[in-house]
Amino acid sequence: MNWHKISIHTSVDNEEVFTEFLTEISNGISVDYSMDIMKSGVEDFDNKFRLNPDDYPDSDIRLTVYYDESVSVDEKISQIESFVRETTNLSDKEDVKITQTVVQETDWENEWKKYFHSFRVSDTFVIVPSWELDDHEIKLDDRLIKLDPGMAFGTGDHPTTSMCLKYIEKIVKPEHKIIDVGTGSGILTIGAHLMGARDLTATDIDELSLKVAKENLELNDIDGVDVHSADLLKNETSKYDIVIANILAHVIEMMITDAYDCINTGGYFISSGIIVEKRDDILAQLKETGFTVLEILEDNGWVSILAKKEA
Repeated sequence: MNWHKISIHTSVDNEEVFTEFLTEISNGISVDYSMDIMKSGVEDFDNKFRLNPDDYPDSDIRLTVYYDESVSVDEKISQIESFVRETTNLSDKEDVKITQTVVQETDWENEWKKYFHSFRVSDTFVIVPSWELDDHEIKLDDRLIKLDPGMAFGTGDHPTTSMCLKYIEKIVKPEHKIIDVGTGSGILTIGAHLMGARDLTATDIDELSLKVAKENLELNDIDGVDVHSADLLKNETSKYDIVIANILAHVIEMMITDAYDCINTGGYFISSGIIVEKRDDILAQLKETGFTVLEILEDNGWVSILAKKEA
């Protein structure tokens, strides 16, 4: 099968508005930042990330969505062009550039190899793609996440994912029952497993993401995880010690109440994928629902929140 790849090069100021729109017309997006943006605020960047500048936009950001052959790519491009014309709050609208290419399914693995390399995401979590396992030098205390991202979101290099992993490293204990909502590549479930948790559930509405998550769990020699399709927490009846949701701000808003209802007293809610402009709205809703906010992390315009259900 071939995949249609649609890329949008635009100002970083347009990331939120494009992200929300593209999420509505696709099953997921990827965002590539220019090297200058990625290097800002990151110490020792070149030693932490072995990246080829040619694989990233020269400036600003590139948002990418993929569609299989059953989807009319011309119709999708028309939708995007109409969105650009009709949206009044886009910055530098005249500089928005839309391109479309075809990616062979057999080339997808090599496509990811160009962009994704091993790196340390926290004190102990290290993410290593399967094709670099033989070359990676493992330290004694490292918790190694082996990953083949495929077409699912979640590689650890995006701030929203790395901040979640830092919370997981901090709070997860072996006795915790955990659900990872919108699991994507399964990376956060793998992180929780490496912290000793064994009662794990991973859900996603996208079947391709579930397939990738299962493959990554197997790659990390993890079994016993309940991986299944679900629409957020709408039909969830179980109780959990930790709910993790690395999605988008407007989706987080829809599930805060359900998350509170699903969490045991004394349990935690890790929410991420929140742009900084939405931080105060999310914080207010969390507190209004009954959560106590314990910690807020910010990285490159993104926010991750650790909240607790006290009673």
